[in-house]
Amino acid sequence: MKKAPIPTAREIVLKILYELEIKDAFANETIELFCKNYHLSNLDRRFVSELVNGTAKMRRKLDYVLSFFLEKEINKLTPWIRNILRLGVYQIDFMDRVPDSAAVNEAVNLAKKFGHRGMVALVNAVLRNYLRDKSRVRFPSWEENKVENIALFYSFPSWMVENWLNMFGEEEAIRLCQAFNERPKLCCRMNSVKVDHQSLEEKFTERKIKFKAGRFLEIFYYLESKVDLNRFLPLQEGLVYLQDESAGFPVILLDPQPGETILDLCSAPGGKTTFIAELLKGKGKVLAVDKSWEKIELLKKNCRRLGIDWVNCICGDAYHFQCKPVGRVLVDAPCSGLGVLRRNSDSRWRKQKEDLLRLQKLQLQILFNAANLVKKGGVLVYSTCTITPEENDQVIELFLEKRKDFKAVDASLYVESQLVDASGFVRTFPHIHKMDGSFAARLEAS
Repeated sequence: MKKAPIPTAREIVLKILYELEIKDAFANETIELFCKNYHLSNLDRRFVSELVNGTAKMRRKLDYVLSFFLEKEINKLTPWIRNILRLGVYQIDFMDRVPDSAAVNEAVNLAKKFGHRGMVALVNAVLRNYLRDKSRVRFPSWEENKVENIALFYSFPSWMVENWLNMFGEEEAIRLCQAFNERPKLCCRMNSVKVDHQSLEEKFTERKIKFKAGRFLEIFYYLESKVDLNRFLPLQEGLVYLQDESAGFPVILLDPQPGETILDLCSAPGGKTTFIAELLKGKGKVLAVDKSWEKIELLKKNCRRLGIDWVNCICGDAYHFQCKPVGRVLVDAPCSGLGVLRRNSDSRWRKQKEDLLRLQKLQLQILFNAANLVKKGGVLVYSTCTITPEENDQVIELFLEKRKDFKAVDASLYVESQLVDASGFVRTFPHIHKMDGSFAARLEAS
C-alpha cells in the first residue's frame, strides 16, 4: 500500500489555520499537536509556529488588505482558499526571509491541492496583483476614524483599541498594539530547590545559550538564544520553570514564609504555586486548588519535575471552596487574559467586550469566598494577567466597599516602586516593562 505523501510545512500551517477557524481550536495546543504528529524538526517547528501565530494575529489586517483585490467578500471563499490568501500576504509583508515569488508559488501549489482550477487562478491573480499594486490599499485616515485606523493597521478588534485609547491616549495605545504583535522572549524561573544561580548559568553557557537576568527579579532569566524546548535539559530536569517575570510579582507580594500554610485558590498549571513552595524552603505547606482534574494532574506533574512534595493538590471550585482559615491566600483569578495577547495569537479574536463584566462578577465571587479563608491579620493577594480596569481596580474597589475588615497595602513595600501605580497596585505592561501585562493587589485582614 502506497504511503500518503508527507505534507509540506506550509500545508501543515494551512491545516492548523483550518482547525482554528472551523473547529475553534486553540493555536498553541494545535501547533504542538501537529508538530508532534508529523515529527517536525526544530527548524520546521519554528517556521510553522511563526506562520500560524503571525497569520492568526494579523488576520483582520490581512483580510482588509485582501478586500482591495477580491471581487467578493473573503468570507464567501472556502476556509482553505481564504487562509491560503492570508498566508500569502503574511509572508509577503512580514517574512523578509521568504522571497515574494516563493510566497506566491507556494500559495498556488496549496490552491491546486485544496481548491479547483478557478481558485488556483484566483489565488495567483490576487497575490500577483497585490505585489504589483500595494498602493491600492488605503486605511481609514486618522481624521476619519482613529479607532479603525489603529485596529485595522495593527489587527485588533475595534473595541479593544477604543478601550486602550481611553486608558492610555494615542501614542501609548499604538505602542501597546506594537508590543502585543511582537514575539515575546522566552523567560524562565530558576528552581532554587534544585539549583543555584552559578550552576544554572554554567549550564546555559555550556549549551551556548545567551541569557539575561530578570529585570526586577533575579530568580528569572530571559533566554536570548533559540531553544528547542523538547531538548532543553534544564527544563526536563526541573531546574527551571517556563514563566514570565510578571507572574512572580503576586508571589513576592504574598511574601510566603517558611513554616506557613499557604492557600492558592486558582493554582493550575502551577507557576505561582511552585514559586510559593520554593520560598517555603520545604518548611510549610501549599494547598493548591483547581476545579479541573486534568489541570490538577498537570500541576502534580510539574511539582514532581521540580522536586517539590509539600504541595497538597486539591480538586475544588474557588467559588465555594472551604477550609480552615490560613495566614496567606492567593487568588490568581480567571480573567480575559488581555495582558498576554503576545503569547496567544488567536485570543484577541475570542474575547468580547461583554466578557469583562461577566468575568468581574466571577472574580468578585471568588475574592469574597477567599476573604473568608484568611485569618485575622492575614494576607490576601489578588492578581490577574489582564490590563482592564473592570477586572482589576474595579474588583478591588467593589470588594473593599463590602469587606471593611480588609485594607489595600502599598505594594511598593514589597515590589520595585516603578512597577507600582499611585493606588499602590502592581501593574505591568508589555510596551513599558517588556513583559506581560498584569495586575496584583495586596489586601490585609484586620
